[in-house]
Amino acid sequence: MSALACVLLAGCATALTPASRATSTATPAADTPPAIQPVACGTGATAFWLPGPAGGRLEANSIGSGTVAAVFLHESGGAGMCGFFPYVTWLTAHYPIRAILVNRCGYGASRCSSYPRGDSGTVAQIGPAVEWARAHGATRVALVGSSYGGGDAVQAAGVVADVSAVVNLSGAGNDAGVDDSLDAQRLQVPALFAVAPADRYCPLSQLQTLYALVPAHPKQFIVVNELPGTHGWDLLTDVNGQPERLAAVVASWILSA
Repeated sequence: MSALACVLLAGCATALTPASRATSTATPAADTPPAIQPVACGTGATAFWLPGPAGGRLEANSIGSGTVAAVFLHESGGAGMCGFFPYVTWLTAHYPIRAILVNRCGYGASRCSSYPRGDSGTVAQIGPAVEWARAHGATRVALVGSSYGGGDAVQAAGVVADVSAVVNLSGAGNDAGVDDSLDAQRLQVPALFAVAPADRYCPLSQLQTLYALVPAHPKQFIVVNELPGTHGWDLLTDVNGQPERLAAVVASWILSA
């Protein structure tokens, strides 16, 4: 079976061949009303609260263990953080990685008195998850974002302390109302960008333009040719939760970039 080409823009690219189809304990904050509990996305996940902006709180899950952690930033839409759960279930079963899922303000049970924008809002909504990972033994923390969450990951990597690497899946925009071009230009940690051709939500050329602005090394741009039209976290697992080829590539990036 022939390898399918990727796009290389001022960095390293990898060809992907078609995919073969084949815990920690946390205590809610003392001021959390006992009748409202964070929800676990599925078996093996531990649900807990993180502090949110302006005295709010963010719903979070942790699954897996290890000194390497990945904070997952979800797409827009109703699924919130649990949209990543099929992938992190597979990831943590096969790699020594702790996955942290977090619902940003307004998703799931996360509630904030105001919806912060810009860099300060990103620090307030993503920083607590990175801090939690570090406090629970992580020596490196990657950000993995999907769709707008991918743009958020690129932005957060420039303003949140202690981020070691970033993965942007189909993210040519962000939820914070900031300039994506500026975010790309200040990205200094290892960066992996991935997109499928014919993605109507994230045009290939638009993500290529952002990637070209990234000064970080190493960096890698992957075009997932075997999944045309596929967007965001669907690049990682199929409808049955089985890993696509990109799943292992992202895992390796989290561990070694």
